[in-house]
Amino acid sequence: MSAQSLQITPPQSFTSSPPTPPATEEKTVTPISRILAEVGRHKAGHCLPAGEHWLRFPLDGDQYEDLHRQLRKANLWDHYEHKIRHDYFPSAELYVIRMPSTLHESLGSYITQEFLRQLDEIAHSGSLGAVFAGNIENSASAEIIFKESEYGSHEPDASFQHFEAQYPGVILELSYSQKKKDLSRLAHEYILGSDTDIRVVIGIDVEYKCSRKASVSIWRPHIGVNNAGEKELSVVQTVTDQLFRDDVGNFVLDSQASLKLRLEDFGTKAFATKFPNLTDSIHISAEQLFSFLERAEVKARRVKQGEGLARSDKPWITKRRRDSTPPEQLDSDREGRFAEDEERAAKKAMMDDGSYKASSSDADLE
Repeated sequence: MSAQSLQITPPQSFTSSPPTPPATEEKTVTPISRILAEVGRHKAGHCLPAGEHWLRFPLDGDQYEDLHRQLRKANLWDHYEHKIRHDYFPSAELYVIRMPSTLHESLGSYITQEFLRQLDEIAHSGSLGAVFAGNIENSASAEIIFKESEYGSHEPDASFQHFEAQYPGVILELSYSQKKKDLSRLAHEYILGSDTDIRVVIGIDVEYKCSRKASVSIWRPHIGVNNAGEKELSVVQTVTDQLFRDDVGNFVLDSQASLKLRLEDFGTKAFATKFPNLTDSIHISAEQLFSFLERAEVKARRVKQGEGLARSDKPWITKRRRDSTPPEQLDSDREGRFAEDEERAAKKAMMDDGSYKASSSDADLE
């Protein structure tokens, strides 16, 4: 064979470069990882994305339990429990992080103050409902967990609860574009989950992007008879999107857009024997709601633009920050409890699949 007929092919001619591995970032971005990231960002002092006050994540029951485990592992549990408001809707497999704006927090505060002022008047009036009214407290956003787990857990914008009651009687929710579509579902969870002990859910919806409309909605329990002739508990919307402010921001005079409650609404019917005549009225008019909203908007605008009154003279040269401390760590007791919880959960899962037989020592832990 001649040297001319022998042709050597360079290695690079038949060895193609290895294929580019597929991107894995998208595969690793799960609802849980996104929630952990948002909680971590909040703990680090960052706000949620601009305009995002109702962050929704698809999350089934197993993922919800796993989220709690992951929050503990990531050392975020304490911050999550005490600083992050959240809701879980098992029936919709929906998890929500709430982060209300200054406007909504202020509006909720004004409405709450007015409810408490009127309740205090009744408490000092000498009426038959005075003692009952004196025991209604502002439970604010305290987490509500129902006996039936299918109704999840929720942290309302405001709630009013008798000292002796298991649940609040009246719930207040302030909504905006992201939240409004879930408001009816939320009202149903509250009322059905509490077996009507939550007697009134009030929704105040405020638009702020393309419109200045503001409206009132109210939900209450209803016991009727279904097609099978059985008594059935349901939820009815007694007031639906009644405007108290129009598109351009003008006041709308509409008596239906007011908050008309009776004292009995603030407590479960279990109080009926002890307090049979809770007929006093609590009323916030549409005009008051309009005034509260206008005031809340002025406050929010002033704060956002940095125009609020603040100290101008600063008779100091430097500021001393607090001494830095090591990153937060679980103490040994909490680590032990967490390990026990994990072990117990693992054993339960094995027992559920029928392939595990507990020893006598294991049974003692149950």
